[in-house]
Amino acid sequence: MESNYEFNNRNLNQNRAYYYTRIEEIPENKIDRLNNLDPKFEALISDIDKAIKNEKSSIENLISEYIIILDEIKEIVKFDKDYLIIELNQRKKTKNYSNKFHLNIIKNELVIAMNYVFEYANTPKHYADGFRKLDSINTRIIKIKNNSIKINLSSDIAQSIKENRHIIIDNIKFNGINENVDYKLKENHSFADIELDSLKNGKYTLNGILRYYHRNGKIDIPFKETFEIK
Repeated sequence: MESNYEFNNRNLNQNRAYYYTRIEEIPENKIDRLNNLDPKFEALISDIDKAIKNEKSSIENLISEYIIILDEIKEIVKFDKDYLIIELNQRKKTKNYSNKFHLNIIKNELVIAMNYVFEYANTPKHYADGFRKLDSINTRIIKIKNNSIKINLSSDIAQSIKENRHIIIDNIKFNGINENVDYKLKENHSFADIELDSLKNGKYTLNGILRYYHRNGKIDIPFKETFEIK
């Protein structure tokens, strides 16, 4: 059990370090509840270690705190079963186990649970859970060679997810009517560049989807942007 704990704790420390590094770079990805929960978790692990050394200690309060932390994790991951563990009181365990054994189980499961919640916090799924539609897109129109037009789209939200990101253009409308426009879509780390042939003057509406892939599937986030060619 000790070797399992060390392995799980290494994974936790890696995911935790990645999370804190990432929120320094992109503060919008911070989960306040997770930041508040982390020191409570560390304090409980410390109390469990003390109780393991003193087998006469009562463990009821520690189990209660363990359950409180798991309940908080459920809220953070929005009850996504892929990021939850089977709780201690749901397991079929006999009452013959010693307090020390129970505490080691709790300690190991806490580390696994916290590893899962940091893993969740580091995935596109968490970022996408915070929004289902992009409303704040900045558009920059650039004329390039051969009278072509480049539409540069940027968004703090879209830029917060750099891995496994795809942009899909559903349609382009000209003055409210679907327009058959040839375009080249060039992804970049700011959001996307869309190169189009020379366009007629007028108002255009671009409808598309930001698609992100995570370990359990895909997440589609629609966006709509209007720009004008003069």
